[in-house]
Amino acid sequence: MSKHHVVTTLNPATAVTCATKGRFISEDNENLIVCKGSTVEIYSILSDGIKLFTQFSIYGVISSIQMSQLSETSTESIFLLTEQNCFTILTYNARTETIETEGHGMIETTARNTDQPIATIFDQKHKTVLVSAFTGFLFAIPLTKEPVKSKGKEVKLSRFTPSPLRTREYDILSIVALRGVQLSSMAILLGEINELKTIKIFKYKPGTNEVSESPKLSVRVEATTHTLIAVPDPYGGVLSIGEYIISYHDLSLPSITTKELSIDLVTVTAHAFLDDAEHCILGDSEGFLYVLTLEINNMKVSGITSNVIGQISIPHTIVNLGDGLLYIGSTQGDSSLVRLVTNGTKKYTVETLYTFTNLGPIVDFCLFDYDGHGEKTMICCSGTDKEGSLRVVENGVGFIEKHQLNIPLVNNIWSLDSNILVVSTALETILLKTSSKHNLNELREYQAYSGLVFNLVTLDIAVTFNKNIVQVTPFSVRLVMDDPKGRILSEWIPANGEKISIAKVNSTQCILCCGKGTLVYLDITDNALLPICVKQFPDIACIHLSPKHENGTDKDFVTVGMWSKSMIKILQLPNLNPVFEHALGSVTGPKDVLLIKLEKIQYLMILLGNIYRCNFTWDGKVLTSKIYFNHSTPNLSETRQTMVGTYCTAMYPFLHDGEQKIFITGIRPTIVTSRYHKLFFSAVNLKNVYAIAPFYGMIILMTEHGLSIGQTDTSQKLHHTKVTLNGEMPIRIQYSTVSKVLAVGTILNQKDMNNGFIKHVGKIQILDAQTFHVLDVYHLPNNEIVESMAMTTFAAYPNQEFLFVGTIIENSDDPDKNLGRILVFDIKDRKCELLDQVQLPGVVYNLKSFQNSVIACVNGSIYSLKNFQPDLPLGERIDFKSDIHNNILALTLDTYGDRVLVGDLIQSVSVLTMTNKDPLSLKLLAVDSQPTWMTAVKFVNENVYIGADNKNNVFTLSLDPNPTRYQRSTQSSIMRLESEGGYHIGSLVNCFKQDILSNMLSSLPTRNDENEDNVEITEIESSFSFATVHGSIGTIKTISEGSFHFFRQIQESILKESNNVGNLDHTLWRSYKSRINSTTVEESNYLDGDLLKTFQYMNAFSKQRVIEALPSSIYKTTDIENFIRTLVS
Repeated sequence: MSKHHVVTTLNPATAVTCATKGRFISEDNENLIVCKGSTVEIYSILSDGIKLFTQFSIYGVISSIQMSQLSETSTESIFLLTEQNCFTILTYNARTETIETEGHGMIETTARNTDQPIATIFDQKHKTVLVSAFTGFLFAIPLTKEPVKSKGKEVKLSRFTPSPLRTREYDILSIVALRGVQLSSMAILLGEINELKTIKIFKYKPGTNEVSESPKLSVRVEATTHTLIAVPDPYGGVLSIGEYIISYHDLSLPSITTKELSIDLVTVTAHAFLDDAEHCILGDSEGFLYVLTLEINNMKVSGITSNVIGQISIPHTIVNLGDGLLYIGSTQGDSSLVRLVTNGTKKYTVETLYTFTNLGPIVDFCLFDYDGHGEKTMICCSGTDKEGSLRVVENGVGFIEKHQLNIPLVNNIWSLDSNILVVSTALETILLKTSSKHNLNELREYQAYSGLVFNLVTLDIAVTFNKNIVQVTPFSVRLVMDDPKGRILSEWIPANGEKISIAKVNSTQCILCCGKGTLVYLDITDNALLPICVKQFPDIACIHLSPKHENGTDKDFVTVGMWSKSMIKILQLPNLNPVFEHALGSVTGPKDVLLIKLEKIQYLMILLGNIYRCNFTWDGKVLTSKIYFNHSTPNLSETRQTMVGTYCTAMYPFLHDGEQKIFITGIRPTIVTSRYHKLFFSAVNLKNVYAIAPFYGMIILMTEHGLSIGQTDTSQKLHHTKVTLNGEMPIRIQYSTVSKVLAVGTILNQKDMNNGFIKHVGKIQILDAQTFHVLDVYHLPNNEIVESMAMTTFAAYPNQEFLFVGTIIENSDDPDKNLGRILVFDIKDRKCELLDQVQLPGVVYNLKSFQNSVIACVNGSIYSLKNFQPDLPLGERIDFKSDIHNNILALTLDTYGDRVLVGDLIQSVSVLTMTNKDPLSLKLLAVDSQPTWMTAVKFVNENVYIGADNKNNVFTLSLDPNPTRYQRSTQSSIMRLESEGGYHIGSLVNCFKQDILSNMLSSLPTRNDENEDNVEITEIESSFSFATVHGSIGTIKTISEGSFHFFRQIQESILKESNNVGNLDHTLWRSYKSRINSTTVEESNYLDGDLLKTFQYMNAFSKQRVIEALPSSIYKTTDIENFIRTLVS
């Protein structure tokens, strides 16, 4: 019964929690600094965009960032505060090109944490960061080592040491550092008193333990005010932002004067002043951008106006980058870079330049293996409101772009030798030549080259065995000398004026299709093209040449695909004698064919398309078979079908680091690799690639925008694809294995422009799991939305899948009286047919298939399906009854064997067991007596459980199968769950799902893994996935106690050898403080997979030191690398 685990992040956080700009890299240029979870990204700001300069991670999730100027540096430093109130100050060393830690520490106090967001401000006068994180106190962190003046006296401050400042204010909603005459003062927005809120002005005085209030500078503001914005020099003052009123408060006079602007109901979420200090950009909760203009008269603000200028992603932070560029960081949708465009009347509009993927918040996801080959695809319900979308997450190969060529209307590309590139467009042929791979942006175009034809489209082109060039156009085949001043050597022209439609050429052979189905074979000699054979076919869709040095036989073959008969034929050269034919079916036809050898195994690969649609290119399926030639007679075996996209064009063999691979082009390009005699299909991190060619050790991709030159990345990474649902937000998702469809519950929020009320429109949509086309829709009544889903089968109906949907029916007058329904659908013919429905006295928060039945969380009760008979009359087909009422609010479920795991809003975790199967009956088996606010639960095995709480932790509970009386709760028949430790993830986990999105190539065994001891070290008992609100995706794997201690020694050694940017405590960051308001840190039974992964990036010296620190040094560096790879992949 293993209770030890390793947590690994597969996809880091993508939500932007904070951002700013400053002169971090150089004193001459500003940088954009973006924080995502524990990761900091540093960008160079360009005239037309931004470019990533570097990125790094710290041991903590960043909650706030400030730029500050240290006296000993010419550049600015970054002050970072984590959610656990640890801080660090970082500078960039240009000489060593490294990030250096100037200071670090932790704010420790017995004061209660504030319920409001943590805020930091920088006091420029005293070079001090002020932190608002606790009720009744601010904390001052001096960044200067020189004494500062306070009340005319010099005060020596303890640098980087936090000191508490009593404020006597216990509900600070917003805090800003003021400018102008109020420099070193701060404006604080305080909570509601008598239906009004208050703005007070405080002044920081170094050397004291409190801040002083300016009693005359205080003003009451309306109750919806939530944010303060400091107005820059030269005007100063402060803006207060409410939902109905925006006010400007002038602080330069003895008492505050106010200018107000009434607005429609909006919630401002982010802001940034432009360089002129007269215009402020505001972003609201619907993604609208406004420009707030301060009307200036005699250097005073005389009024305020605002205008809508556009709509973007819902902003969490806005950074003005200068020259009209704005960075929009979002936690609810994709972040973006936009440009403010002005017209002649000085009115602004917004132009989006770039978008940056954000998966968060992920509210639900599903994992499935579409083809049954072990390669998982994850579909996430991501984003909120209008930013909602499905995100397809899958392992794939990266493409690193080095150069671009902007050539329009490209049809195909080829490379000749190493330095000639031939491009065929829709109108002509272009020949480019370079003298060096370092000058690929300076390719020379030839207007004439030997006897090549440039005013026609090229169908294929190649260099012959004796260094001539053969070119095929629709009108002829030409053999020319490879010399700019060369001449034509031979030309073959089709008979009867027919055009060449398809051509394949290699160094000695040319095979053509003339007209619809005339197949012609030409032999290429020293100076001539010799027609050898002509054969007629009903039609020809594709051709592939397979010379004997490639197919491993003593014969040359050509493979031909036909669409009218939906079949392929293999013909033997030179006489085109048929040796094999293979029928494909009546609906699909071949788009492309390959005979190719991978790892000494010959494969026949057929790219299929739907022959009844335009160009029969929609299906995107690949049939792969091993093919054996027995006396020149082929035999097929181990045929598999793989879905690679919805629009594929061709298959291109290419070499990468001496390894033969296949590039399948199309909307979702894919690379096929063979490892250990097994084929792997890996997506590429690009879309819309239609042809490729090798060039100077790199590859050139033909995209819709031109040509891209670069290299493929050998390491596989997760790639994301966005699927929008017409402005609807997906909240629940299930996959049907039988029908290969997705069931998605969505919400559309409709705002009443008259009263601002939001109406929720719920739907259940059935989508194709590959194309994501909507196949069917079921509309729910107004203000009823999907809350839970479960796809299940029953023993009486083995070949059918049924979709159970739990809903919430909102009661706008009293949310405590919300109701719900369970609807049952038959997923048949890729449609959803409602079988029956039942109304329940509460919200159906969760549904799970269990023991040939279904269980449901309904408010504080667990209901089970007592009867399911689809053949009965409507209204009698399903029957749900309450089994147990033991919870405050049962939110989440999991099942294992005959047990059920329940996660409660407050009452932690309980375990139920089945007492009767038909009809299903449950009883309470065990409870966790400690209160915990749960967000997700998961079985590891029958007696070990993992939960996620609202403090961004995961933790382990166990049940002793042979309990003593002391391990039972106060009720003698109910056992008590024991805590085994936990781990701080740093982001709220919304759901766990069985299985993982594994990297199939990385998880392949090596020869060393076959050793029995090695297998035991890397053995995984169970594994599952999780997703968070910040967009991170990870895995939790359960390992043996022996493996845990072995890898923990490696982890501790890595900690000693690794470069700790920020010098924060890793153990403190990952420690689990159990239960509500607990300060006790439990010993961890978890390993940090992210830390273990850093071993592969260490230099050889550091790796050796890690190994030498182990009690036993029997393992080599490669052994440890393989162990870690197996554990965290």
